[in-house]
Amino acid sequence: MSRIPFPSNWKKETGGDYMFTGPNGIKVHNERGGSFMFSNDPQMNQMYQQSGMQVQFPKSIDQVINEGFMEYANKINRKLVKKYPLPQFAAWDKQFDDKLYKSMPSQKTFTVYGLEWRDPDGKMFLTVVHHFVSYDQMGGYWGISYSVLETPGEIFEATKKQFMNGLLNQQTNPQWVQAVNQQDQQKAIASNAAHQGRMNDISAFGANNTARYNARMAAMDQNMESWRANQAAGDRNQEQFLDYVNERTNVVDPNTGQVYKVDAGADQYWMNNNGEYIKSDNSNYNPNQDDNINNQTWTEYEEQN
Repeated sequence: MSRIPFPSNWKKETGGDYMFTGPNGIKVHNERGGSFMFSNDPQMNQMYQQSGMQVQFPKSIDQVINEGFMEYANKINRKLVKKYPLPQFAAWDKQFDDKLYKSMPSQKTFTVYGLEWRDPDGKMFLTVVHHFVSYDQMGGYWGISYSVLETPGEIFEATKKQFMNGLLNQQTNPQWVQAVNQQDQQKAIASNAAHQGRMNDISAFGANNTARYNARMAAMDQNMESWRANQAAGDRNQEQFLDYVNERTNVVDPNTGQVYKVDAGADQYWMNNNGEYIKSDNSNYNPNQDDNINNQTWTEYEEQN
């Protein structure tokens, strides 16, 4: 999907509140965010709400910071030390979004800010806030996502450079983008066909509103899926990068589909019920026929590319 140049001694976490942890108390919090739909047509907004979506007209990034981040910081006595725009991050967001398939024309704006905080105990935080608004002829959608770096104060400046350098130099795989676009286009075509079939069965009075709703829903589904894929990239590409650094690979149980990490560099991998595995480059070798270890069952696992 993509790759990102984070330091190799930052450990990928599989659960809890942190995505990565590093030496000397370095912590990268799990990415968070949210999105909202909006329309100048009250009926459209009502349809969004009935579908379980959040409806709210766009707020600026300054409003989001003042109403959300600052209110929370004041409650816990956290002080905002610096606030600054990150236009290079906004340019990266736009470049990535320009590569994605769109089922309907829209205008989209991107803004990114860096917020540096200090706690009473001297601990420092960097929050990178991504803000976007997408407008089309029927309204649009908007939202934010943000990632947080936490470190002791004495190593904040050096760690901040590593963190921001990794985020800014993330590289997406063009083949992955092409595959995602093909899937999104196919989904949009199928969705539009289904919508057209439903529209043929409704009255002329309701056809206009339903057509607008269906078209908006199809576009929103595609765009939001791409946006969620973008946010998920930060998790998946870190795992791939660390696997490369640590010379690991993934193998799949052919019976259950469960994935395991093993040392890379072999043509075959055999695993028993205890999670122990054997690497082999001999295509004729089968541990089930090996007199030294054939007192247990070994299953050949397929390497996941």
